Amino acid sequence: MMAVLWGLMAAVACLAVGLSASGTILPDHTVGWVVFILVTGTIGALLVNRRQSEVDYRQVARDIEEKHPELHATLLTAVEQQPDPKTGKFHFLQERVINKAADAFVETGFAKAVPTEKLTVLRSCSWVFLIIFCVVLTQVDQPALSVVAGTQPKEEAKPVGDKLARLDKVDPGDAEVERGSPLAVLAHFSEGSPRKATLVVTPRDGEVRRLMLVKNLEDPIYGATLPSVDGPFTYRVEYDDRKSEVFSVNVFEYPELERADATLTYPAYTGIPERTVEDTRRLSVVEGTRLAYRFHLNKPVASARLVGENNESVELDAHPEQPLVELPPLVLTKTRKWKLELVDAAGRTNKISPRIEVVVYPNKGPKIRIVSPGGDRQVSPLEEITFTAEIEDDFGLLRHGLSYNLDGGAVEEFELGEVADGQLKSLASHLLALEEMKVEAGQLVSWFFWAEDTGPDGQPRRSFSDMFFAEVRPFEEIFRQGQGGESSEEEKEQQQGLSQQVEKLIKLQKQIINATWKLHRQPGGLAKDAPVLVEAQYQALQQTTELLVEVESEKAKDFLQDAADHMEQAVALLTESTEDVEKLMPALASEQGAYQDLLRLLAH
Repeated sequence: MMAVLWGLMAAVACLAVGLSASGTILPDHTVGWVVFILVTGTIGALLVNRRQSEVDYRQVARDIEEKHPELHATLLTAVEQQPDPKTGKFHFLQERVINKAADAFVETGFAKAVPTEKLTVLRSCSWVFLIIFCVVLTQVDQPALSVVAGTQPKEEAKPVGDKLARLDKVDPGDAEVERGSPLAVLAHFSEGSPRKATLVVTPRDGEVRRLMLVKNLEDPIYGATLPSVDGPFTYRVEYDDRKSEVFSVNVFEYPELERADATLTYPAYTGIPERTVEDTRRLSVVEGTRLAYRFHLNKPVASARLVGENNESVELDAHPEQPLVELPPLVLTKTRKWKLELVDAAGRTNKISPRIEVVVYPNKGPKIRIVSPGGDRQVSPLEEITFTAEIEDDFGLLRHGLSYNLDGGAVEEFELGEVADGQLKSLASHLLALEEMKVEAGQLVSWFFWAEDTGPDGQPRRSFSDMFFAEVRPFEEIFRQGQGGESSEEEKEQQQGLSQQVEKLIKLQKQIINATWKLHRQPGGLAKDAPVLVEAQYQALQQTTELLVEVESEKAKDFLQDAADHMEQAVALLTESTEDVEKLMPALASEQGAYQDLLRLLAH
């Protein structure tokens, strides 16, 4: 079978030679495909033949013994022997039979069922066919090449002179390109095309490279592309044993931020040591922190600045000989968002402006939460009031305490407890015995907590809680629902109507006091809120004046007149406070005096 296949291969090769010699142009890779098909077919045929030809050893033994009767069934008997299933070996008699068959093989030569002369002829034919096939393959391309060469246009065989190939221009000539970008080189010819054009690249530091220039269009323009320009170099174009002039290519880089290192110096009251944060563009700091920035670049620059949201800019210190710009120490008082703008010596700016964000958290004052008593309350002259508050600060308390006054008079201040350095939380408590103060029914106790910490300027800063009131009522009134009397029904109705009006006026005056106290704690809105307070106090004064006309009791008129006098003083002081915040506390005392007078009116 192998001889037949090799013969077929030789025949196909001869056919290819014949076609090539007759001028027929064979398609590309024809020979390769023919070889592939024949080899694949040979392997397939061998595999199929092996699967189909399973050996029947008994039949082979019978065929051999028919030609050699002198064996006397020795070979057939040996083939039928089976080893012992347990040991897997032949016993003595079986081995004797097998050895006898082997001796017969040597003596008779019965394995040579096919004549040696026939096998020799078949082998010789196979080798002849294989040699013919190989020789033909080495020759099959030669005629085809000659045929193809004969079909080329005549002008390609012509010699190329100055009139046929003249180099007019080389693009881009001398150039400057960005580092890492590609560069296309085009050679423009006229009056014909060169046989060959080569781009010769000579790096400043490196080996010379030669690139073939390729013509892609009908125009006589040859080109090549350098995929990435990493450094300066020179280049020229060589064609038909001639050379162009030498051109230079330089590289440049846009300025770019590579790393930003921040140095943070925290305020002394925080107790936080100075630290450096490497390669960061976003920071969170407390108010008053001093920030210094070092921006490491890819190259030196001529100038740099940080541009804020409202186009406010901060100039940076540039180092002409170093790829570095620095932000001088800057005290931070508010959140800043910047864009980094860089300009090199050639006027090039950075393509992308990195964003720098510094979030500044304010140094908040202490937080005061009143635990007891729960807001305003009515008390008797014999009570003891326990004042308790939880106080907390973000960086550490200095002092804390309780302040109160009676009837809008002088403020009494008590410092409560001791505060350790850096203590963040504290529980403040104080017991106030009204009996020892000899308070009387109708008086008003105003009170509030306060706490001190260190402000952004490094100085002690005091914060206040809301102001609350303890109205002193007669002991009997605290423990009874109402108050009886021998007044007529008409008098009771008059008193009830007056009480309702006074209670409304007391509520309004209390709101004015709280608003004034809040403005004292947070004077930032003084210019806007003070006129509102003046208007509110003036309305309360008008209502008091109207009540003064309506009441008939001389004692009630005295209380209302005292309240009106205090309100007039408060209006005048609040008006002055729009320009002088120090007038708020005297105004607050007058407001409290009016509130005290109204309480006495209600209690009489």
